[in-house]
Amino acid sequence: MQLQKKCMWLLLHVIHFTCAREPSSPACSRYDYEERLLERVLRNELALETTLSEILKTNAKVVHALKLLEDGKAKVESTLAEMEKKQIDIESRLADFIANSTHVMKSTLDATVVAMMETSSEVKENASLTLQHLVNEVRVLKDQLKVPTIYYRARITSTTTIQSNQAVIFPTVEVNEGQGYDPSTGKFTASIHGIYLFSVQYCNQHKANVFLEIVHQSKIIQRSSYYEHSGHYPCVTMQASTFVAMAEEVLVRAFSTSVLFTDSNKYNSFSGTLIHV
Repeated sequence: MQLQKKCMWLLLHVIHFTCAREPSSPACSRYDYEERLLERVLRNELALETTLSEILKTNAKVVHALKLLEDGKAKVESTLAEMEKKQIDIESRLADFIANSTHVMKSTLDATVVAMMETSSEVKENASLTLQHLVNEVRVLKDQLKVPTIYYRARITSTTTIQSNQAVIFPTVEVNEGQGYDPSTGKFTASIHGIYLFSVQYCNQHKANVFLEIVHQSKIIQRSSYYEHSGHYPCVTMQASTFVAMAEEVLVRAFSTSVLFTDSNKYNSFSGTLIHV
């Protein structure tokens, strides 16, 4: 009702404003003037009705939105109330769980301490016997642990010419502890892994060359060469140490044609010794 009164008051003001601004006309055009005025009033009334309709629609939308907000607020308040109840329930359960767990842990800890004390006394009683038993076992193992003796020495008993890339065979075996040296091939085969020391002595004939190398699994670990021109038939020694795994081979080989001179005072020999396991 208040809204309609306001609209009518606004309409009268519009008519008054329009009439006040209407230019003066002769008396003969009064009828036209009133017709135009009525037309303007009708147009303004129609515009006001349209505006009023839009205002009513907007008001309905605002009322609906407020209702939705109220409903949402009620739902939020209901959800918060449920959450508070659940929180209280969870806190109560957690407190009960903590209390029960503390009691169980204390009981278990007390029982464990008692059991450990009983076990500790038993361990102390048996510790001396166990230690003595271990000492006896170590002594037995030390007695059983013996590093095998591996040592060989072989030589050539007559002057020999060795062709290039040919293995030198020392057929006369003087010692062969461990049976690692084969006099038919001139090769030593390790029966136990470890560090070995190998030694080769060779003697030169007058105005002759010697070119020898110690070879481990096709790898050269030592080389030596000498040419004799003094007429004294000297002897030369070369040595090499290397780690040799089980079943690996070591031999002496000529890397060029060589002449090994031998007599009763000059030995051409090949020897090897296991020095560390």
